[in-house]
Amino acid sequence: MHNPAVEKEFDRALEAILTRVFRMEDAKASVSFSLKESLKNARIAIAYSGGLDSSVLLHLAHRFAIENDCALFAFHVHHGLNPHADDWLAHCENECIRLGVSFDSQRVQIDPQSGDGIEAEAREKRYRALGEMCRKHDIPLLLTAHHEDDQVETVLLQLMRGTGVAGLSGMEASSHSPELLGDETLFLGRPLLSVSRKELASWLVEAGITHIDDDSNDDVAYTRNAIRHRLVPVLEDLFPGFQKRLFRTAQHAGSARRLLEEVAKKDFEACTSGKNSLNLEQLRLLNRERIDNLLRYWLAASRVRMPSTAWLVQAREQLLEAREDAQIDLILDGYTIRRYRQNISLGRTVESTGNQPHPLEIQWHGENRFRLHQWHGTLYFEESETGFDIDWLQRRKLRIEPYRGSAKLKLAGRPTKTLKALCQDRGIPSWERQFLPLVFFEDDLVYVAGIGISASRLKKNGKCVQIRWERDT
Repeated sequence: MHNPAVEKEFDRALEAILTRVFRMEDAKASVSFSLKESLKNARIAIAYSGGLDSSVLLHLAHRFAIENDCALFAFHVHHGLNPHADDWLAHCENECIRLGVSFDSQRVQIDPQSGDGIEAEAREKRYRALGEMCRKHDIPLLLTAHHEDDQVETVLLQLMRGTGVAGLSGMEASSHSPELLGDETLFLGRPLLSVSRKELASWLVEAGITHIDDDSNDDVAYTRNAIRHRLVPVLEDLFPGFQKRLFRTAQHAGSARRLLEEVAKKDFEACTSGKNSLNLEQLRLLNRERIDNLLRYWLAASRVRMPSTAWLVQAREQLLEAREDAQIDLILDGYTIRRYRQNISLGRTVESTGNQPHPLEIQWHGENRFRLHQWHGTLYFEESETGFDIDWLQRRKLRIEPYRGSAKLKLAGRPTKTLKALCQDRGIPSWERQFLPLVFFEDDLVYVAGIGISASRLKKNGKCVQIRWERDT
C-alpha cells in the first residue's frame, strides 16, 4: 500500500502549480478559468534522471496524467560524466516505454576545467537542455523532483555564503527561470518540495519501483554532498527535526522577499527615467536600504548576476556621491552601469577597441528592419503619416556612417546644429553617441539615430515611412 500522504501532498502541490500556469494562460486569452478543462490535452514534462527522487516523480505524475487526461513527457539529460551514464539513459527510456510516457533525451558536454566548477557547469548545461526539449515539444511546464531535504540543503548552502532574504527563501514551488531554461514563458514546478527524502524512499519501496543509484551523490568533494552527509547529520543530532523548522524559515523568508519586491517595484515606478534608466534625484529621496533594494530589483530585472553586498554599497556611494561631472562606469557580469547628469543607465558592456564601425550601404525594399551589428542595434522602418516619402526612399541607396560630433543636421522648425549640440540637448551620453548610426543620401545627412530626420527630407502627409533606432539592451 502506497503512503497516501505523499500522493495527497503531490496532488495538492501540483494542482496549485497548474492553477498558476493555466490561469495565466487563460487570462491572456480572456477566458474564464477551469483547471479541469485546462488540463484536458495539456502537455506537462518532468526532468527524469532515473534516481530515487525523479522515479517517484515519474510515477506520481504518470498517475495524475492518466486521471486528468493530459499528456506527460519525461526528459533525460546525459552528462557523460559517469561511466554508467549510457545505462542510466537506457533505464529511463525503457521505464517510460513500459509506462507509455513520451520520452526524449539530450547529451551535453561538460567542461571539467570550468571556472565555476563541475557542479555549476553541469547544472547550467542540464537546465539549458531541459529548456530546449520543452520548446521542442511545446511544453509550458517542467516539473522537477526537488524535495524538502533539497530545500534544507539549499538554505544551508546560501546561509554559509552570507546570503540575504532572497537566498534564505530557497526554491519556490513554481517560478519562471529564464536564466536557467532560456525561456521567459516556461514554468518550473516543484510539487514534492514539502515531502522529505525519507518519505519518498519509503513510498518507492512500497511501490516496488526500481531506480538507479548515482555514486557521485556520495562524493563529499562536492559541496552539496558534504552538507548532506556531514553537516546535516550533526544538526539533526543537536536539533532533532530541524529540517521542518528550517523549511518554515525559508517560507517566512519567501514572504519577506515578495514584500521587498513589491516595495522595489513601486520605487522603480517612481524612479524610472526611461529604458533601463533611473533618476538620481528621485533615488536620493529613498533611504539607503530602499536604494539597495531597488538596485537589486533593477539588476535582477535585466538578469544580471547579483553582486556582493560590498560591491553594491560601493556602487551606491559612487553613483550618488561622486561629483556631478565625474564619469562613472561600473562593470558587472557583462553589463555596465553609467551615470550621466541626473540619470544612471544599465546596458550591455560593449568592448571598446578604439575602432569605429565601418560605413555600409543599404537599400530599403519594404523591410521592417535592418540589423546593424557594428552599431549594436536595429533600424526599424514603420509606416506613418509623416517621415520619408515611400517612393523616394525605395529608389535610393542609403549610406550608414559612424557618429561624428561635428556633423550638422537641421530638424523641422529648428536651427541647424552640430550633432554634439543636439545630443547634449537630448541628454544622450557620450558612450551612446559612438554607436549612433548616421544615415546619408549621397552627401546629405538625412537621419540621425536618436535625434530625427532632416527637415529637407521630411514629408508631412501621404504615404510615409519613419525610421526608428533601437539599441541592444
